[in-house]
Amino acid sequence: MSQISAASRNGVANRKCAASQNAALVLGILLSFLIAGCRGISPGTSVDTHLLGRKLPRGDQRADRVLRQYLETSIARSALRGSARVALEGPDFKLNRPQRILVERPDRLRFEIIGLFDQIAAMLAVDGDHFGFYDAQTGEVSRGAVTPSLLWDLAKIDLDIAQVVGILLGAPRPSHGLAQSSAWLEPEGRLAFVFVRPDKRLPEHCREISGSTLGDPLCFGSEDVLKHGGELFYFGLSGRLVEIRSLERGGRLRYEVAFEDYQLLAGDDTPAEFPNRVTIRSPAAGSLARFVWRRVMLADELSDRFFDIRPRANSNRVR
Repeated sequence: MSQISAASRNGVANRKCAASQNAALVLGILLSFLIAGCRGISPGTSVDTHLLGRKLPRGDQRADRVLRQYLETSIARSALRGSARVALEGPDFKLNRPQRILVERPDRLRFEIIGLFDQIAAMLAVDGDHFGFYDAQTGEVSRGAVTPSLLWDLAKIDLDIAQVVGILLGAPRPSHGLAQSSAWLEPEGRLAFVFVRPDKRLPEHCREISGSTLGDPLCFGSEDVLKHGGELFYFGLSGRLVEIRSLERGGRLRYEVAFEDYQLLAGDDTPAEFPNRVTIRSPAAGSLARFVWRRVMLADELSDRFFDIRPRANSNRVR
């Protein structure tokens, strides 16, 4: 009887150990495919930058209304905490794990890898200036300064923290430095907004796309320079964001994101629609990351303690 009990305990211990040992690897893979884009994209990976449908005149009422409402939603959505089932697929692996996720604009995030027994197996937190990584197997915490190449150095991600946060909030904004160029009405009714890297210096007030810059002729960039890189935002018939494509120089597709299964968040005084399924693809790497949210709570801000991983005094545990 005691031998059976010992074997059972050993089996449980071994499963816990294996889960902890795999946690860092899982977290690394999760991060490396969050935006599914890396500096190693093949030069041959490109997309046709020719836009379908009809180019709309500046000041088109429907286009202006859709983009203005979206920007207002994006500005109002500053933080969330929740849980999601995260599926990762690539040429050599396939994983499906629950995660607890917290993000706050502009550049704070926290990922918790959940183990077999609902315990935290590993954790990464970024507070804007510093990052911390906690490994439950060793109880150790690694800390360092956030640099422009942090995610690339940690997990081969060629994207900054703010862009990752925007995607997980379900309301990313056009990247800093891009300019509004044109709007297109596709044959099936989708609206496509083109944002480009301008070939001229824009006035200071045009550096961030907002409701106040929409329609300002000084803040538009030429569509011809889309070949130098830019972003395409697609909205469905309902006015919801359904897809984003990020292009690099030469029309290479860096990543694309699909936003699906919009639902009203329960318990919010002001009802908000949120995409319960977010899928990020990198055609060049043949990779996919899908987030299926189980629970989402929007917030104006989150406590600083969530993004500061450090051991307590005389303890290896983290707060």
